[in-house]
Amino acid sequence: MWQQRRCVGMLAREQRRRGAALAGMAAAALLGSGCSPSASGEGARLAGADGPTAGAGSASDAPGDFDGELGLATWKQLCASCHGDFAPGSTLSSGNMNGDFRLDASAAIERHGDGLEGYIEAAMPMGSPELCTGTCAELLGAYLRSLNPPGALSCSGESGPAMGARQVVLLSSREYQNALEDLLDVPTDYGEGVANHDGRRGGFVDMTGQLVSSTLLDSYRRNAEAVAAWALQNGRPFACDDASACANRFVDEFLPRAFRGPVSDAQKDAYRKLFADYPDEALELSLRAALTSPMFLYRIEVGVELEQARAAGYYDPGATKDTGIAPAEAASEIHSPSQFAAESNGYLNGEAWMLDQNGRIVVAFNTPFSDPSSVEVMARGENHGETWPEMIFRVNGSEFGRQRVDSLELRSHRFDITGIEGAARVEIAFENDSGVPPYGSGEDANLLIEEVRLFTEAGGPTPTPEPAPAPTPSSDAAGGLLDEADSDAFVLTPFELASALAFRVTGSTPDQQLLEAARTGRLASRANIRAQVERLIDSPRGRAQMARFVTRWFRLDELQQVSRPEVPELTAEVKAAMLEEVATHFLHVFYDESVAYSEFFGGDYTFLNATLAQFYGIPGQFGDSFQQTQVEGRGGPLASGAFMTVNAHADRTAPILRAVRARQTALCHYIDPPNSPIAGDDIDAQRAAAQQRVTEREQTEGTLSSREFYFLYTDGIDACAGCHERIINPMFGMEDFDNVGRLRQSAGATTVIEMVHGAETLVSTEGTLHGVTSTSDPTTLEYAGAKDLSNQLADTDAIGHCLARKAFRFLTDLTYVDRDLDATHQEVLTAAQRNAYSCVAARALQAYEAGGQSPRALFIELATDSMLLFRR
Repeated sequence: MWQQRRCVGMLAREQRRRGAALAGMAAAALLGSGCSPSASGEGARLAGADGPTAGAGSASDAPGDFDGELGLATWKQLCASCHGDFAPGSTLSSGNMNGDFRLDASAAIERHGDGLEGYIEAAMPMGSPELCTGTCAELLGAYLRSLNPPGALSCSGESGPAMGARQVVLLSSREYQNALEDLLDVPTDYGEGVANHDGRRGGFVDMTGQLVSSTLLDSYRRNAEAVAAWALQNGRPFACDDASACANRFVDEFLPRAFRGPVSDAQKDAYRKLFADYPDEALELSLRAALTSPMFLYRIEVGVELEQARAAGYYDPGATKDTGIAPAEAASEIHSPSQFAAESNGYLNGEAWMLDQNGRIVVAFNTPFSDPSSVEVMARGENHGETWPEMIFRVNGSEFGRQRVDSLELRSHRFDITGIEGAARVEIAFENDSGVPPYGSGEDANLLIEEVRLFTEAGGPTPTPEPAPAPTPSSDAAGGLLDEADSDAFVLTPFELASALAFRVTGSTPDQQLLEAARTGRLASRANIRAQVERLIDSPRGRAQMARFVTRWFRLDELQQVSRPEVPELTAEVKAAMLEEVATHFLHVFYDESVAYSEFFGGDYTFLNATLAQFYGIPGQFGDSFQQTQVEGRGGPLASGAFMTVNAHADRTAPILRAVRARQTALCHYIDPPNSPIAGDDIDAQRAAAQQRVTEREQTEGTLSSREFYFLYTDGIDACAGCHERIINPMFGMEDFDNVGRLRQSAGATTVIEMVHGAETLVSTEGTLHGVTSTSDPTTLEYAGAKDLSNQLADTDAIGHCLARKAFRFLTDLTYVDRDLDATHQEVLTAAQRNAYSCVAARALQAYEAGGQSPRALFIELATDSMLLFRR
């Protein structure tokens, strides 16, 4: 910071000493002083008579044909000392040596539009704008425009397949916790202990480049010890009586799920040795080792070279086996529900056989049993309270085990059979349907079975493979997914793809059904992948992931840290209900095909439970569950208690925060960070004058409203004027909510009463949004209150385009617009990346529109794009 002030000061002093006519020479004289990166070459050209100098022309004297070299040299001489350089193909500058004052050319053009050159002439260089007027300002403006900043979408339609990045990424704290729950049903949130190591970028948790410190490793180790001890006490992942049998089950069943793919022979041998050497402690020790293994803690998405993928038979059309990844153990025979014997009770429910009351399933295998054999049952349960179905497994009338099916997700349940050879009859019974009050018999728990597999040492007839789905009329019909790839692309293996899909769409490890699809070649076409994505996105984990997406998008997760000591009724339960209100509204428009996304902003309703209705002061009959409720002044992410509470101060509201966050979140507008640190010597005096104005007004008029307070405080500060005069202060019309998200008492059509430090003051709810598609868009929206603004935004295309940008970031950890990158991250997009990624987003928006403004269709299109499969 101080280096920038020093540079500006030196430029100004030199200009005053030599006179305005020699300003160009003054700047050149400072080359090599530490205020500019170069003292020769292109920078030195400006010292000559042909270089731009102050007073060399008026703002209307635009240069003829733009001289790119001269524009770059002018930038290096006058601007680079603060803003740094632009890498080839980038619209983001590098900033000075401390990383400060990084300039986004796209954002500058979006913000100033046709007034960019005028702004440069009036305000740049900061503190000494007289150094660059007229032709100089025109030249710099042309240089910034020449960087070819992208629009919202820059798809030319001629781009090849987009490719993501090859990466090995540490699980986020939520992914880590979800994986523990799905593997072992742990009841404790172990993710909380590692949450402070989560990285963030673009508004979402992003673990790219995150390393494991010694502190974090200690946390993983302590968690693994606690989880393993709990698992052993609770029969997870299975009850272990015989060390040898447990070793086989651990390496054949648990490890492939924990490591999300095949387990090497060396890994299997190492774990088997644990069971041999420490038979009494082996399961606990093995769980500790597995849960601290990089294979569990990291998402591995590196892929293999294209030719290697082709040679392995990955994604071959119609393939039924993934020849490059053999299953740990091939089933001798597989029975689906349609093959269950006629004496089975229950009925077919989708792809599963449903037992909604006490009953049984009978399976008659053609393959003779060997001694020993195993049977694997793919099942899930539905519960009432703590009551889950218990599955009893019998062969030829003898019971070989009982397992509680206590998961809504499909899980594998394995039963080992000894002492039986030859033909056998398998019976899977459900007998604990006890009729928990107030439910009657047959209504308290359900058992659903999707597949039963027999494993024998002798083997048997090869099961008839499921027919491959018909290819979609895309690249599938042309010969397979790999035909889309560039020759230098890397291709995720089917298991890596399954993992990538699961973590992005559900925030957790792949379930058994997805892993099985990867193992058996059922991810070999776009139609296959889409079917899995649709299943995952509609699952309970998928719904939770979509709720997480919207709360983080609007930064509502910050609500958990909000403290309002003067409002004790803002309890943890109320804050949790506020988050649920917005999430439930989003899930309503996400999953209900009859509801357009515009209703997320424009609907005349919200979702309330008893806790939140009481806090908001809304009468009616409410329970614990959230119900759609028609209300006035509420509804959607902006007009919500959560948004208004997060964007407020402890003692009053925060009109500036509300204005900035509304633009950034709902419209994806880029708002430049405050530039007051380099505002020159006048900034302190201007701030003092603003504070004096506030004090004088309060002395004469009493307590000011938050709107008036912040308007006065920002008025007259030159460094703030550009944003506050047009972009921020006109949006101070969302003051109908107080600092804990309650609607204020009305005092007229566009006036409410604000309480500040116990004093009442009137505040206007009238506001103006200048710019909808961007801050320089000439469109203007006049509104009164947050809900009126939200209703008007609902009628624009901007909210759909912003949804696409945020969904793209959330699902891919990437962006197709340079300025979506945080200022602390230095990545830049190449022109090819920008175009390819924009085409992906364009296709997603087409799916969104074709689905009647369907965010679900948009997400599915993004998740099935080839950029998840192909990496570079």
